[in-house]
Amino acid sequence: MAVQSRSDEQNRALLTRLKPEHETLRRAHIRSEADAERAAAELARLEAEILDKYGTTDVDALQSRIEAGWRRNTEAVDAYQAELVRVRDAAARLEAEDRAIEAILRQPGTRIADLGRLLDERLGAVSALVDDVAGAA
Repeated sequence: MAVQSRSDEQNRALLTRLKPEHETLRRAHIRSEADAERAAAELARLEAEILDKYGTTDVDALQSRIEAGWRRNTEAVDAYQAELVRVRDAAARLEAEDRAIEAILRQPGTRIADLGRLLDERLGAVSALVDDVAGAA
């Protein structure tokens, strides 16, 4: 490919047109280098903070810790939910027993001795349930 010849005047005119673009690119390059230096300093600061807080900057190790935390949280929430179900079921049993006792109290001819025995049994059942719930908490 043959090189096209220009006069000095044409070359100066071309350079005059090219210089603003060159200056714009030079300033962009300087900004990019400054941004890269700031980013490198911020990365070093964050790595030091993470190393101090977690003892490692290894992404895989940190990800494993996060996933282990998620598993522990899930297990804790599941255990909490199971405990609430157990307490709710126990409360439902107590309510059913209360309704049964009320029905017995409404029956004609219920003797005081029967009521005393029934209430003693009821208190024992409630006490056992409270101890069971409190012991599991």
